[in-house]
Amino acid sequence: MMKKFFTCILLALASFSSFAADSKGYNIKLNVTNPGMQNQKVYLAFYFNGKTYSKDTTTLNNKGVGAFTKKTALDQGIYIVYFDANKFFDVLVGADQNIELKIDTTKLDKVVVSGAKESVGFQNLVNFMGTQREKSKEVALKFKDKKIDSTTNAKRQDEIAAEVEQFQKKLMDDNKGLWLEAFIKGTIPVEVPTMDELPDSTRAYSRYMYKKKHYFDNVNLSDARFLRCPYFPSNVDAYMKNFLLQHPDTLYEAAVQLIEKSRFNKETFQTMCSKMINYGLTSNQMGMDALWCKLAQKYYLGNPRQATWADSAWVEDLRKEVKKVRYNLVGMEARDLRMKDAEGKPSNLSDLTRNKDKNKFVLAYFFEPTCGHCRKTTPILHDSVYSKYHDLGFEVFCVYTQTDKAEWQEFVEKHKLQDWVNVWDPDRESYFWEFYDASVTPGIYLIESKTGKIIAKKIDMPTLGMILEEELIKRPEAEAKKAAGKK
Repeated sequence: MMKKFFTCILLALASFSSFAADSKGYNIKLNVTNPGMQNQKVYLAFYFNGKTYSKDTTTLNNKGVGAFTKKTALDQGIYIVYFDANKFFDVLVGADQNIELKIDTTKLDKVVVSGAKESVGFQNLVNFMGTQREKSKEVALKFKDKKIDSTTNAKRQDEIAAEVEQFQKKLMDDNKGLWLEAFIKGTIPVEVPTMDELPDSTRAYSRYMYKKKHYFDNVNLSDARFLRCPYFPSNVDAYMKNFLLQHPDTLYEAAVQLIEKSRFNKETFQTMCSKMINYGLTSNQMGMDALWCKLAQKYYLGNPRQATWADSAWVEDLRKEVKKVRYNLVGMEARDLRMKDAEGKPSNLSDLTRNKDKNKFVLAYFFEPTCGHCRKTTPILHDSVYSKYHDLGFEVFCVYTQTDKAEWQEFVEKHKLQDWVNVWDPDRESYFWEFYDASVTPGIYLIESKTGKIIAKKIDMPTLGMILEEELIKRPEAEAKKAAGKK
């Protein structure tokens, strides 16, 4: 199901209607000067949300001349002139889309651009940055070879950085209000105040919170042109993955802020919504279903629905997925289950979780005897995990999800599960399938009796063992040692 969502999102992002710069069209002329390129097919591609898509093609004539030309203008952004996997380069397309490129495919770092002011400025920037990188490498090499000291190295590197800053500032001033200005500004990290007035104990955290709040100050998140440049989508990914605490509540707060700042343009709003929910859908981290579930409820499943672009069938599939997890997210209080044992006597999940003196952790385990994973997992759970940690405060509430009593009893006896709390619901009165996702078995939910909350779900046996080892053996030993030290 998750793969289906992911595929649908990618297809949706690739099929946006265009918002052209103007109605004059575009004309990008190519003059390839080196021999052997005659009659070569050349492609014009564009970046979009971290991926590349083909836009146009041309075939060079016997003089190496060709052109990408259409009557409808291109969406402004960064485009790729592509010869083959080893020969391609970027060109900025702004408001003026009459661009001439003089190209030697053996020296793609020396492309000569003329015509459109922004395109020329972008190529000048590319050339200048290449020069500065070489300068920086030369200085670093001299330092490595001990030809200059660390102070001189730092000073020259600062001078190179200052030259870059000055060059960027002049280009931005010369292209006020144009895409090139916005593009360059978006590459510049937000400057974080030193906050020297704060005590050492709070300065680092305060600087982090400032950067978190202002991370995208140099980018207009409702400017669709940023979707068509290579650095912005990866910056969003890096912000979510590397800069933020990987906790669903923290990520949800950040995701909503990004989405709301993208709301003022239909294209950016759609893309950011899709990007954020997809972050949760594709995450392998436990508990991240809380992120996509909350985003789905806010933007896709509300009334009225904000994600008006989403296909109704896809939305219904999403609704079903949300229904499976909405009551059993990690961190939620575990719903009680009122079930019966083999003799028909009531046996409730809360009977175990409320007995805090005996049971520190309770595993709600849902299985079917015909499930291959259940046949493999159950013996490991019983013989390797339960046997080791039961006397330390671990119990299993084992739920047979079907209604064939003979099949159930045969499975219990075969695997010697009589020491578990074995229950079923033949009359379907507990609604266990509503409160816990038992659509895929085995269903695994680890509950901490002290809080009554689900602390882990859908984990394998090695992971369950590591959690119990930490909580029932290592942590108590550490606390006991600490207490003994105080005495």
